[in-house]
Amino acid sequence: MRSFALLGLVVGLLVVTAVLAPWMTWWMIALFEKPFTLSRVYNRVFEVLLVIWLVGRRRQLGLGTAQSIGFRRAGWARDVTTGFAAGLGGLAIALLFCWWQDGLVPGLRYAETGRVVKNTVQGLASAVVVGTFEEVVFRGVLLRRLCLDFGRAGGVLVTTALYGAVHLLHPRSSTAHDVWAGVRRTAEILAPFADPANLPTFLALFAFGLILAAARLRSGSLWLPIGIHAAWVAVFRVGRVYFRVRTHPVWLVGDGWPPLIGSATGAVGLAATAVLLGLYLRRRRRTA
Repeated sequence: MRSFALLGLVVGLLVVTAVLAPWMTWWMIALFEKPFTLSRVYNRVFEVLLVIWLVGRRRQLGLGTAQSIGFRRAGWARDVTTGFAAGLGGLAIALLFCWWQDGLVPGLRYAETGRVVKNTVQGLASAVVVGTFEEVVFRGVLLRRLCLDFGRAGGVLVTTALYGAVHLLHPRSSTAHDVWAGVRRTAEILAPFADPANLPTFLALFAFGLILAAARLRSGSLWLPIGIHAAWVAVFRVGRVYFRVRTHPVWLVGDGWPPLIGSATGAVGLAATAVLLGLYLRRRRRTA
């Protein structure tokens, strides 16, 4: 079954990434003289390796064409903008809740207008890249292949669990010293699953993955989940320029990355996004 080969590939790349990511983090810290975190580099190294391998093995694994994974031409702009609006609206409600509970402090992070504009543009660009990239991999290629072999329900569950695991499976070291320690202890990649405190984060990531999978399957388009995903990343990346989320209480704001995931604020955002998506899909079905 091609899906088992694909899952084996993913597991193998996770192991390879556990070895490469600490070295890449150390190299980037030395080259750019910035405090890159191991967790952030880990995710990007894995995703780049996965895409390179998928492109090379596309025919053998039967990964499909751009159209078959959801890149349809009809109505793409409407789907992207609607998805972005649903994601943005859901998180806006969540942030209002967080502010009401005194977990959010409005205010510019930088005094210089140039830095505000620069970081806003960079955040939006990052949102587009990350949202598109991850949706192509998870709700595009992987979801289609796994649904063909395991059925729709099985494909959704496996893909969504994998999505949550990939974002959770990484050491949290960030300094140069810890990077070297990470090289010596690559088994730490499994540590987050041994910590019950990470369960809310995994469940929240799983719920977000289900929302994105529902958007993909019910609309027949990959553009809708891309819009939702990009909106969430944009709020996290751009929002930190315009407001600050407190570190406590954890039940309200969470304790890791992505911000707010696994907290009450994140739960409000997920519920609101799901409701807005459901309203759009219902209206779309009625007018079809």
